[in-house]
Amino acid sequence: MKKRVLRILAAALVASTILVNPIVSEAGSILPAGGDTNYILHTETDFKIMDMVYKMQNGETITMENAAQMATLTKVGYADYQTAGPISITEGRMTYNTYWGSEDKEVYVVALSGTETIVENQTTTIKEDLLSGFELCNEYKSNVKNAIIDRIPAGSNIILAGHSLGGMVAQQIAADKYIKDNYEVLNTVTFGSPLIQGFTREGMVKRLGDTSDKNTFYSISSLLNIVWQYAGVNHEDGGYNGDSAAAHCDSYLREDVWGSYDCAGEKRGSVIGIETGSRMLTLNFATTSFYTSLYGTTSVARTSILPKKTPAESYDLAKKAVADGYMSEDVLGKFTTFAQETDMDSVETEVAEVMESETEVVEADITENARIEETDLVEEVVDAEVVETDAVEAEASVADVEAEVVETEIIAE
Repeated sequence: MKKRVLRILAAALVASTILVNPIVSEAGSILPAGGDTNYILHTETDFKIMDMVYKMQNGETITMENAAQMATLTKVGYADYQTAGPISITEGRMTYNTYWGSEDKEVYVVALSGTETIVENQTTTIKEDLLSGFELCNEYKSNVKNAIIDRIPAGSNIILAGHSLGGMVAQQIAADKYIKDNYEVLNTVTFGSPLIQGFTREGMVKRLGDTSDKNTFYSISSLLNIVWQYAGVNHEDGGYNGDSAAAHCDSYLREDVWGSYDCAGEKRGSVIGIETGSRMLTLNFATTSFYTSLYGTTSVARTSILPKKTPAESYDLAKKAVADGYMSEDVLGKFTTFAQETDMDSVETEVAEVMESETEVVEADITENARIEETDLVEEVVDAEVVETDAVEAEASVADVEAEVVETEIIAE
């Protein structure tokens, strides 16, 4: 009887997850533009993600000071922004304060994006949501584990971060026996994710959830431990007024909402005179590796990040977002990476085009002048030949006349 009741409750949980507020709605703020996977930037959060994509491409070193920046890193894994895969691993250093002074540790940050059904054969579907939600093994988790083994030396410090399904899998990784035996899991921070394997995770775990985001309740813990499921979330109100999809997609990248939390998800404050929420990450994007996560794989393939848009296209779309009222001029002004690159590219292109055009004109003039001179020379030669021919013919005519005269005189005689 007890098992039957649990099965009924589990079925109800699944039905409410799929019908009431589908987890699959990860890209609710991104509007399609002429294709199944061709997206345009329409919000400040989308622009932040693309800005980080290009920082990765340029191999920049950045400092992360708050949870919104960490959330941006997790969302770079979505195929809306690049084609490399949902798993990224980056080397860096973490500094923070403790009761015994400040700490400075070398770390590897493993960032995971969430549910995404637009990528063929990728293990980020509703199937993984359900398996992870019921704390069961799934191929997304297996591929993340394989990526860690492939990329990170045993004994290293690890920080896990994930959005939605990515946050659920991050908690499963923090609870995995092999990972705990061979690595030091220091922190796990999730964005819009429910409680997973609460009793077996290693390290400090912080779950962040907007008050309008219902996805923080979609796991078996809502049946088995509803108190921990709710109380374990650090709630902030992003002003979405119950719009769960919008809160789930956009809230966590907003520094006005999550800027008071450090990059590991701990809120800033103090306990017995010791500063809390002081963790800062210095990440070297030149070391970032992306990994695919496909069905039926026993290992994962490391890939190179390739943006869907060029910097110039991204900046043009951001300006359109300003014109459409999605973001302000002040916000646009903060993203100087695109502005400078776009302006320089534009100037260099314009100069190159002008120089090329002028070169073509000069070459055309030279060619035309050469042709004219050659024509004149030919005409002069022809004229000279004509004159010479006329002279020869005239001389021949005179000779003929003289010959006729001589012949006539002889006959007369």
